[in-house]
Amino acid sequence: MKLMFMMIKIGVPAVMAVCLSCCSGHTAGGGNELKCRVMEVEGGYGYVVLHGADTLIYQPFIPALSGRMPFATKAEALAAGRLVCRKLADGRAPALSREEVESCLTDTGL
Repeated sequence: MKLMFMMIKIGVPAVMAVCLSCCSGHTAGGGNELKCRVMEVEGGYGYVVLHGADTLIYQPFIPALSGRMPFATKAEALAAGRLVCRKLADGRAPALSREEVESCLTDTGL
């Protein structure tokens, strides 16, 4: 009887743990790293921040600047997207300030 109780006491949580880990969306081998992808939008470029297969941020225009203008080049969009990814990886908010955006624009040679 004690053996049966012990098997239930250990077995049920073990089965639950396996089920939860399979359903949590985590994959082995770093499949959940942050990635930045440039996308073409009307009039220019934007970026998407991905976490595994999930879209975390869809940014079709330059953030922190007035108006809804897309980035003029792929390099600008990629620089801003990579900065957002670094912030997220460091545990910071993904918001970009005007100065950070302008830095991304000037760092690409514009």
